[in-house]
Amino acid sequence: MGRHSSRVLSSDQLLNVLALSKDATAIYTSEDIVIEMANDAMIAFWGKDRSIIGKPLEEAVPELKGQPFINMLKNVLLTGITDKGDAVPAETMKDGKLQTAYYSYEYKAIKDESGLPYCILHTASDVSDMVLARKIIKETELQREALDEEQLMISIKEDQQKHDFISMVSHELKTPLTSISAYVQLMQNKPLTDSFLITTLDKVQKQIRKMTTMIGSFLNVSRLESGKIQLFRTDFDLDKLICDVVEDARLIDSSYHINFIEREPKMVNADREKMSSVISNLISNAIKYSAQGSTIWVESEIVGNKVNVRVADSGIGIQQHDVERLFDRFYRVENQQTKSISGFGIGLYLSAEIINRHNGKIWVESKYGVGSIFYFDIPLVS
Repeated sequence: MGRHSSRVLSSDQLLNVLALSKDATAIYTSEDIVIEMANDAMIAFWGKDRSIIGKPLEEAVPELKGQPFINMLKNVLLTGITDKGDAVPAETMKDGKLQTAYYSYEYKAIKDESGLPYCILHTASDVSDMVLARKIIKETELQREALDEEQLMISIKEDQQKHDFISMVSHELKTPLTSISAYVQLMQNKPLTDSFLITTLDKVQKQIRKMTTMIGSFLNVSRLESGKIQLFRTDFDLDKLICDVVEDARLIDSSYHINFIEREPKMVNADREKMSSVISNLISNAIKYSAQGSTIWVESEIVGNKVNVRVADSGIGIQQHDVERLFDRFYRVENQQTKSISGFGIGLYLSAEIINRHNGKIWVESKYGVGSIFYFDIPLVS
C-alpha cells in the first residue's frame, strides 16, 4: 500500500484558497487595516476592483469614512476579541452610486502562538433581501384585512413554510396589538357617558383578547418546534385557575352558558399560563362547534393521584376518522358544517404537547351529531 503524501500550503496558496470562498472574504493587517487579500465577492460589495489590494481600507474604500467599521476593525486587532453583527447597514458604491445595503459580518482576530493578534479575517454576506422582506411584513401589519385566515392557509401549503411564516407574522403583530390594547384601556379608564362608545370599546377589547390568544398559540408552536418552549412550574389550585378561565370565556362569549362548580382544592405543580391556554382552548372549541345559547359543562375531579378535567358540549360532534388525527399539527375537521368556522388547527396540537410535557394525557370522546367530551389529566402535587 502506498502512503498519501502531504505538504504544507504556502501563504500564497492559502490566500488563493480563501479567494475561492463563496462568502465575501478579506484579510487585513497592521494598525492601518491594510487589505492583504480580498476575494471577488468582497470587492463586489465595496464596488471596487483588485487595484485596492495592499492599500489601507480607509484609502481603498473612502465611502467607509464616517462609518464605524474602520474603528471596529482596529479594536479587534488591538483586543483580539472577535466582533460580529447581523443585518448591519453600510454605505458602499454600487453601479457608480452610494447605496445602503445590509450585511451580516464577522471580524475574527487571528492570533500567533503567543496569543497576540496579527491579522483579521473578515467574512460577510449581503442580507438586504431579508431586511427588505421584514420591512414588507411590518408594513403589512397595518393592513389587517389582508390577513384573511383562509387565504393564509391556502398560500402556505407545506408544513415547514406554514411554521416559518406564521412565526414571523406573529412576532411582527404582537407589538402593534399590545399598543392597540393599551390605547383601548386608556380610553376605557376615562369617564365616558356615551353608551355606544362604551359598548364598542368592550367589543374591541374582546377581539384583542382573541387575537392575543391566537398569536400566543402561534408563538408557542414556533417555540415548541424549535425546542425553546419552557415550563415555569409553580404549585397552584387547578380549580381556581379553571374559575378564572371560565370567567374570561363568559365575558368574551356571553351568549353561551358555561357551567363550572369549584370544589375541594386540587393542587398541581404546573405551568399556570400554559395550563390556562389548554383549558381556554378546550372551552373555545366547545363554543365554536356548538349552537349559540348552548351550555358548556366544565368539570374536574380527583382520580387516584391525578386530577381529571372534562369539557363537554352538545355541538356537532366529531366523526371517528377525524378523532384519530384531531391532535395533529394544522389538522382541521373539514365538512359542510365546519366551513364557516375559522381556525388554523394548532390549538389542540399545542394543548396535547403541553399536557404531555406535564406527564399527563389528553383525549376525546365524541358522537357525531350529539356532542363531544374532551378530557385531560395531570398529576397532583405529591
